[in-house]
Amino acid sequence: MRNENMTHTNHRLVWVFFVCKKRSGIMSRLYKYRMILRFILMANILFIFIVAGLGYEKEKREHLLKPVSGNVGKRLTPVGKTVGIYVNTKGILVIDTCDVTDLYGNTTSPAKNKLIKGDYITALNSEKISTKKQLINEITKCDGKDLDFSVDRNGKKINVVVSPVETGVNMYKIGIWVRDDLQGLGTVTYVENGKFGALGHSITDSDTGKLMKVSGGKLYLADIYGVEKGISGTPGEIEGMITYDDDNVVGSIEENKLYGIYGSVTDDFLQSISDEESLEVADESEVTEGNAQIQTFVSGEKTLYDIQIVNIHKNKNGDKEMEIKVTDKRLITLTGGIVQGMSGSPIIQNEKIIGAVTHVFVNDPTRGYAIFIDKMYKQ
Repeated sequence: MRNENMTHTNHRLVWVFFVCKKRSGIMSRLYKYRMILRFILMANILFIFIVAGLGYEKEKREHLLKPVSGNVGKRLTPVGKTVGIYVNTKGILVIDTCDVTDLYGNTTSPAKNKLIKGDYITALNSEKISTKKQLINEITKCDGKDLDFSVDRNGKKINVVVSPVETGVNMYKIGIWVRDDLQGLGTVTYVENGKFGALGHSITDSDTGKLMKVSGGKLYLADIYGVEKGISGTPGEIEGMITYDDDNVVGSIEENKLYGIYGSVTDDFLQSISDEESLEVADESEVTEGNAQIQTFVSGEKTLYDIQIVNIHKNKNGDKEMEIKVTDKRLITLTGGIVQGMSGSPIIQNEKIIGAVTHVFVNDPTRGYAIFIDKMYKQ
C-alpha cells in the first residue's frame, strides 16, 4: 500500500512537475510576448515623442524666423502742437567765404580755400568760441596777426591759419559768412515719459544743405496769429510770434538727428496735454494705403483732419516713406493743405500713431510726404 501510494504519489509529483514545467513554458512565452509588446509600445511612444519634438522645434524655429514688431505694446502720446524752435550750433558754422577790400582799395579773399562751407569753428588761437559776437571781437583785436582756427570739418579736427586784412584803422576782417544759431516754427510729434520727438526730419542749414551740429536748444511757446495759405508754386506757412525768454520755455532740445529733433519737455507742457490719450505705435508693416488723419493745433485747438495715404515706399531711406493727400475741406479752406510749420504733425490710422508729416509738394499743397513713426521713434 505504501509502495503503491508512494508510486502513485511519485507519479503525481512527476505529473505536477510536468504540468508546472509545461505551464512555466507557456508563462515564459507569454512573458516574452509581453516584453515584445512593451518594446513595440515604448518604441511607438518614443517615435511619437521624437516626431512631436521635431515638430515643436520646427515650429519654434519658424516662430523665431518670423518678423516681430519691436513696438508691441509701445505707446506714445500724439501732440501736434506748433512751438518755437531755437538751436545753438556746435561751434560757428561757416556758410561761405567772400571778398573784402583793404585800406588801399585792394580786393582779396583771405579765407578762400582755407575755411570752407560747412566748417564748424570751435576755437580761435586756442580759445574756445561759440558765438558770432565772440568771433568778431577776437578778429577785430588781432592787430593783424595770423589767426589759428580750430575747425571741425566733416567730423575731423583740423587747424587752419588765416591772415586777416586791415579794412579800416585797427579794423580787421577775414571774409567769411557765419551762423551760430537757428530759429523757426515746428510741430511736436509725440511725448513719452517727458521726452519728445518733433519735426520728423533733421534741422539742416539752408545754405550748406547739411545737418546742423547742435550743442543744444530750446522749445518755446508760440503765439500763432494766422496762416498764409499755400497755393501751387508757393508753399504756405504758419505765422506766429515767439518770445525767446525763460518764461516761455516748454522744452530742451538735446539732439538733432536725421529723422527729427529730440529732448525733454517741461511739466507745464505735459500738463497742457494731460487730457490726450496715448496711442499704440504702429509697425510700418501695419500701415496701409487709404484713410488716415493728421492731428494738429493749426486752427487754435486740437483737430483731426482727414487725409489719404496714396502711396507707401517701404524700405526707402530718408523721411519720404508715405505720400499723403489732404482731403478734409476744413483744412484745405484754412491752410490750403500742408504748410511750413506743420512738419512733425502726427498721423493716425486705425487708432494707432503711424507717422509724421515731413514735406509739402510745392506744386500741390494738398500733397506731401510723411515718415513712419516706427523709424522716427527707434532713432
